[in-house]
Amino acid sequence: MIGRLRGLVPGLALAALAVGAAAVPLLPLHAQAGAESDHRARTEATRAVATQFLRRMFVDRDVRRAYDDFAAPDLIQHNPMMADGLAGHRAYFAQLEQRAGSSAGWANVNNMILVDGDLFALHHHAFTGPDDRGRVFVDIWRVANGRIVEHWDVIQPIPAEMAHDNGMGCGKGEDHAAALALRDTIAAPACGLPDSAASRSRSLEVVDAYDRMLRGGQVREAVDRMLTDDYRQHSPLIADGKAGALAFLERLLDKDAAAKLVMGPVRIIAEGDFVLMHRLTRYADGMRTANVEIFRVRDGRISAHWDVKQPIPETAANGNGMW
Repeated sequence: MIGRLRGLVPGLALAALAVGAAAVPLLPLHAQAGAESDHRARTEATRAVATQFLRRMFVDRDVRRAYDDFAAPDLIQHNPMMADGLAGHRAYFAQLEQRAGSSAGWANVNNMILVDGDLFALHHHAFTGPDDRGRVFVDIWRVANGRIVEHWDVIQPIPAEMAHDNGMGCGKGEDHAAALALRDTIAAPACGLPDSAASRSRSLEVVDAYDRMLRGGQVREAVDRMLTDDYRQHSPLIADGKAGALAFLERLLDKDAAAKLVMGPVRIIAEGDFVLMHRLTRYADGMRTANVEIFRVRDGRISAHWDVKQPIPETAANGNGMW
């Protein structure tokens, strides 16, 4: 089911109209059960591809073979630096190695892996060498007929200073040496695997409730009721805790700024206690960015938040856009 939502508060959307994630439609109970069963089957088929692909890329450290083995030759590419297809992907990484040196010395930390329907997503950070402060990535891939057919990503440099001490990941592999020392972060992501006991639909309901309160102007009540007391912030520009979230949201949702904020449609990937949202945004100052935000839900409230933002360039190597 595909739906599109516009004009929503950043990081939030109505789960029932999400793009990519299979929403629960208004159907008889037996039909809902069938839809949920189909969604689980699609998710597990995608997981089988994702697991092999990611292990080939990050454990075997063979990016080219990962794409050669699991991606379609006519891969649809949304990274603005890459041309379409496997040929475009190979050309980009050849140029990258020329600029940054052999990838043999690069270090990568995988923070979280989410699989939902025909989509899977990876939040990770990487360093090209000891002097590199690193970048945070969220990659999203779509699978069809056992092959990866489409790719999006959002990339942000790790800043020298942040509004908190939590980092943009989960506190592991925070520099090149520490990242190299970590072992298999595909099997054991730094933020942990999605909680298999947590309900995906319940996590979506919690984030939706938070969204509805914010859109209704109940900013303080949303923060008080929907965020845990130990709420942990990983966005580098927002101070930690509920107080930091409140201060940021009150500025963001100021009447004048909110009126000029334009949100594109949202793509949602949810698994267990994680909800990921991907969209394009135009801010009051005219800047356009591709955004990914991730919420973690615990006991009916939001316990943590991550985001990654990338300015949208004026030109691109493909004509597909960043969404």
